[in-house]
Amino acid sequence: MNILQEIRMAFANVREGSMVSVRSGQAENEAWVFREDGRFGVAVPLVSNLRIHEFFAGAKLGAVERDVGGHVRTLLRLDSEFEALRNEFAVVCAQFIDPGVDGQERLALTADPLAWWNRWRQLLGNANWDRRAYSSLGELLALERLRSQGIDAKWIGPLQGAVDIQATGASYEVKSTLSRYGSVVHIAGQFQLQRSKHVPLHLIHQRFEPSTVGDSIDSVVRRLVECGMDVEDLEALLTRDGLHAGGAARAETYRLLESTVYVVNDEFPSITPSSFLAGVVPAGIVSIEYDVDLSALHGQTF
Repeated sequence: MNILQEIRMAFANVREGSMVSVRSGQAENEAWVFREDGRFGVAVPLVSNLRIHEFFAGAKLGAVERDVGGHVRTLLRLDSEFEALRNEFAVVCAQFIDPGVDGQERLALTADPLAWWNRWRQLLGNANWDRRAYSSLGELLALERLRSQGIDAKWIGPLQGAVDIQATGASYEVKSTLSRYGSVVHIAGQFQLQRSKHVPLHLIHQRFEPSTVGDSIDSVVRRLVECGMDVEDLEALLTRDGLHAGGAARAETYRLLESTVYVVNDEFPSITPSSFLAGVVPAGIVSIEYDVDLSALHGQTF
């Protein structure tokens, strides 16, 4: 029986809350199959104290501490919750625990788990989370800027509402880009730029570039917490965005090149229910998406 067959058999038979050892080619290269909290997968020992929490396409990679034979050990785990695809998932798991010639593959995996993860993510594609880290970073920086001005502002972007930030007497939609040129923003839905008679709406456009120095999601979160925001509230929102604590995307750094705020008024091009007769979107149309070129509009430095 080869490793793949052994993993598939273990997936079919291991009980919830249990972990069983599987052969991985060499005695010194331990590996286990487990089931826990409705998820199943494989695990290998991790000597370092790396903080890892990555998701994509139904799979999760993480570092956890578990009791193994009466001793608490740090494990690097790859798991999934899609039972119907467990035989397909076993193929990736077999490659994950395979030590390779003289254990070199296992050494490379445990030395840099994110390198292994990124290779598989590029191959399989990220179907569940295509939101870029700089999008959430842009919203958090706008939130920080507003609060530094004494404005009582609340981040609601991950809740999938019509705007990203609600503040006292105003609302803000934040659009971020890595493009050095052009100012075209994508408007997702007929309600995104819908204005209220009593609450002014603004659009903030931010231009970033990847940089070894600059802001990351984690650094902005730390500053917001130091200024009095609740860390649990922020973490819950980031989790909804797929940006879990320990994820590599949260440590990516970007330099803010430009930040401009626009008032969304009658002169601002938009498509909302009020654009149609009687203020109602025609029956049968369920969504409207369009692009707006900001280059011809007047904005102010934010």
